[in-house]
Amino acid sequence: MAMSFPADDPEKVPFAGILPAAPQPYVLGNGEGERSLVFDQLFTILASGDETDGQYGAFTMAGRRGDRIPAHRHLRTHEFFYVVDGEISVWMDDSADYHSKTTLVTGDFAYVPAGIIHAFQIHNSTKVFGCGTAGFERFFHAIGQKTDATEPEGVYVPPFEVLRAAGEKYATVFMPEFQFRD
Repeated sequence: MAMSFPADDPEKVPFAGILPAAPQPYVLGNGEGERSLVFDQLFTILASGDETDGQYGAFTMAGRRGDRIPAHRHLRTHEFFYVVDGEISVWMDDSADYHSKTTLVTGDFAYVPAGIIHAFQIHNSTKVFGCGTAGFERFFHAIGQKTDATEPEGVYVPPFEVLRAAGEKYATVFMPEFQFRD
């Protein structure tokens, strides 16, 4: 199966050897995986398109209470959020007739199809399991800062040029001026 994003993505180079880079069995311990700090959230890639033969990428996001991230949409990526622990609000808007703000708590799930404008805000210490179209998981590395931390610590604000370049590469449109219906 072909990935939606390049298999030779240089965003994975600093993480070489953490994941097997091929569809073969492996086990990761708690906190293991490819980790990047994005703003004040820790993204950990558990499986990439390399390991899933181009089918999907799986990751976790951990963070503390914070501001809503900017509205954005992924043009080619479907993704879901499953709240492992905590509380997070998710806004979704299809620019037509679907407008939603939902607060998810432990055990809740949200699906965001490609093209849907969305954003989220963490309300307390929260961990989310996510999955998306294969290759997209490298987006978090493209906008983040590699870290060995196993818990979110510090803040890394990517320069605008980095956000723009990652958005172009991973078919993501940032829409900071978009107004959700609350």
